[in-house]
Amino acid sequence: MAGIAAEKSGTGMLDALPLSYYQIWTILMIAATVILDGLDNQMLGLAAPSLIKEWGISRDALGFIFALGFVGMAIGTLTSGFIGDRFGRRNALLIGVAIFGGATLATGFSTELWHIAALKTLAGIGLGGVPGTASAMIAEFTPARWRSVAVTFGVVCVSIGGILGGVAAALILPALGWRWLFYLGGVLTISFTTLLWFILPESPRYLLERPERRTELDAILHRIGHPAPVTVRPAAARSDAPYVPFSALLKGNLMRDSLALSVAMFSGMFMIYLMFNWAPTMLFSAGFGLQLASFGLTSFNIGGTIGAMAASLAIIRFGSRPTLIVMAITGATVCAFLAFLPMQGGRNEVAILAGLGALGLFASAAQSAMFAVGAHAFPAAVRARGLGLMGAAGRAGAIISAIAGAGLISGGNIGFFGVLAVLMLVNAAGFMAVRGHVPRLGRKDDQQ
Repeated sequence: MAGIAAEKSGTGMLDALPLSYYQIWTILMIAATVILDGLDNQMLGLAAPSLIKEWGISRDALGFIFALGFVGMAIGTLTSGFIGDRFGRRNALLIGVAIFGGATLATGFSTELWHIAALKTLAGIGLGGVPGTASAMIAEFTPARWRSVAVTFGVVCVSIGGILGGVAAALILPALGWRWLFYLGGVLTISFTTLLWFILPESPRYLLERPERRTELDAILHRIGHPAPVTVRPAAARSDAPYVPFSALLKGNLMRDSLALSVAMFSGMFMIYLMFNWAPTMLFSAGFGLQLASFGLTSFNIGGTIGAMAASLAIIRFGSRPTLIVMAITGATVCAFLAFLPMQGGRNEVAILAGLGALGLFASAAQSAMFAVGAHAFPAAVRARGLGLMGAAGRAGAIISAIAGAGLISGGNIGFFGVLAVLMLVNAAGFMAVRGHVPRLGRKDDQQ
């Protein structure tokens, strides 16, 4: 049989085939690394109340450590892309997981605050690159008709990891202490990474561009069910289209979407990482026990997981503009409810857990579609740089939230959730200002 021509993207060769069990199993293995990323990413926030009590460290010092973790994540995001393109998606993914797994395990043996600070930075380097690399691998193993669902599932796995971490913290912290949370998390991550080293295949796209690894590509395609070896079309002539500079994002029609999406990303990531890092400490300071403090973050993550999947379906039906605006405004309303709900002395446990779940369901889930909106709003010539601008704004929001969290907790739940209510209104305003929203299925894009 003649070879089947494939585009250099490496994904077109799979589009005509059904989704095989081998692809599903591979996607699940990749998604599991994102679950571990979400678990380890929130571990210090879950352990923070115990650390403050046992070591007597200040919240300001802890906020500085959280900020260092985000600096590490920014470094990891940049370096993982280089490693993925130069040495393979598989290697970039496994290196990232191994780094944060080792750093997590070592954190359990810390005896000085600077140990935790250094290890949090190192863990951030590993954590920062895993979601993006995993999303790329999932996309490159999936036929086009399943790709958006599969990638959304991969993104949601961050919240699933947070759910597992919250449940584990509720069981481990009261009985064994914070060190065992890091011991067990680190051992689990390292053990799984070792397993993946032997069974996880490389991305078909990466192999397609490397003739010396053609045998490996053919073996993977055979297991997927590809009917024949792939022949790569000759590279097309280089386009004569002029280079579009980064400054184009801040001029003309693109400026509005660039600024609006950056504002939305900044406020959204501020909210999410304030919850990840400081919500358990805020609840503990209000008089709740370690279990309730951990379950509060778990409830937020459960809501975020359900909401993200519901949001993806709503966007198909209604488009991203009404969906995200309504979710952000509802999130602001939930924040206002939590701000004025009496919490001191450990009161209103059920209402607090329900409120945190609703905050995840609407406010957190609204952020899950942000990059999909950006990919639609920015033209191909500047799309990667536009998404990078959004990502940088999100990192800035995360870093500021890490430092500001200590002060917000001092203001009680009114200060903590009051600021989040304002930020979610800013988030909604950003969504309102975006011109290039994803239209509903079956309707042509009618940017306003």
